[in-house]
Amino acid sequence: MTPLAETGAQLADLLRGARVVLLDFDGPVAHLFAGHPAPDVAAAVRQFATVRGGDFSEIRTDDPLVLLRAAYRRTPEFGRDVEAHVIEHETRAAAVAAPTPGAHELIRTAAATGRAVLIVSNNSARAIRTYLARHHLTDDVAQIIGRPFGHPEQMKPDPHLLHAALDIARAAPTGAVFIGDSITDAIAGNAAAVPCIGYAKDPERAEGLADADAIAVIDDMHALAEALRR
Repeated sequence: MTPLAETGAQLADLLRGARVVLLDFDGPVAHLFAGHPAPDVAAAVRQFATVRGGDFSEIRTDDPLVLLRAAYRRTPEFGRDVEAHVIEHETRAAAVAAPTPGAHELIRTAAATGRAVLIVSNNSARAIRTYLARHHLTDDVAQIIGRPFGHPEQMKPDPHLLHAALDIARAAPTGAVFIGDSITDAIAGNAAAVPCIGYAKDPERAEGLADADAIAVIDDMHALAEALRR
């Protein structure tokens, strides 16, 4: 863990000036593919692509979004067909996704303390809306900035989604904080000049986030809710 995450007081200092809380979805909010596993989704995407004349056999991944990017490299039309299929699976996954411990508390605490909460994710907005509605969090989230349909190049690590979130919230980067769980999140946060707090489920992930210049790294989302209340 980085030094800034060592105590609740230090984390509270980091969050004190943030009037806008930007949250990645898969990881910091929920384990999206906990009930509908990503390898199964990737297999379904491969089969869908094969039926339509696409071949992903040389792409070794269980990440549906890697396959989505590959589909758009083939042709925009093929990419849109594959993306529509991915959205169906993301939405199905969201209906049974497991909450990240402490995430709902963080969202509700941020909203209750007058902060705007925006979800900024490479996943589809439809899937995120499904999850938030299921857990009665819709009113606590000001906006969802999901993957722009037909534009995979705008997904993180590109800062486009974060810039869009700041524009919607009418916030300067210094008035926001971004919580993500991947190196691509940290890269996007740095590119948008938004302080990024990394959420790490294991030491290897923590090391990667620290190396990517996350300003702090935590392993418990409850710590953020507690820090906001200080």
